[in-house]
Amino acid sequence: MTEAILANSKLLTIYVQDSKDQKFLAMLDDRKLKYEIVDKKQMDNLFGSNHQGYGAYREDYQLFGEELLAEITGDFKRLLILDGIQDPHNLGAIIRSADAFGYDGIVLPKNRSCSVNETVAHVSTGAIEHVKIAYVNSLSTFINRLKAQGYWICGMDAKGTIALDAVDQNRNLAIIIGSEGFGMSKTLVKMVDYLVAIPMVGHVNSLNASVSAGIVLYSLRKKIN
Repeated sequence: MTEAILANSKLLTIYVQDSKDQKFLAMLDDRKLKYEIVDKKQMDNLFGSNHQGYGAYREDYQLFGEELLAEITGDFKRLLILDGIQDPHNLGAIIRSADAFGYDGIVLPKNRSCSVNETVAHVSTGAIEHVKIAYVNSLSTFINRLKAQGYWICGMDAKGTIALDAVDQNRNLAIIIGSEGFGMSKTLVKMVDYLVAIPMVGHVNSLNASVSAGIVLYSLRKKIN
């Protein structure tokens, strides 16, 4: 909620439980945001019992299509492509990592993907206010556009033969993370420039999609000049 306010999101109605601290109310007053003070029963009716004493209705999040590429500027561009992520908890956690490590945007296919919903926003803990998200008709078509614009494509796969530290970070990179159960599609595997695996020494040879994404996004994060 606080991140949405600081990001100047278009909040339609803000509700504050009557026991909420005055610091939060002062922030609303300072930004000249209208709010309504309600009791706990009303808050529970509006937002369920899992709230922190405030809530809001807002306009839908701004989602992009292929025009996302026109929004990305600067050196060492970083995009994250999610091939079939359908768990909203995973998507929310990945958005949080993408924001933490300076990624310019997240791209998903319109089919076989989780939509941006309340759970995604909640798990992202406000990061969704700062990360551009795009849905495209075809990932392979979009990746061809990326290649034409000078991006190098890095795919994560258990059969990868390239170490993360071998990827040249002085390039514009698009990183592909596959689905929770099936990984990257065979079509996309054939399109990558780097096929990378995370080295593991334990007894379980797979990681949750959001955990894998966090490791990779940190390793290939945008260079800080």
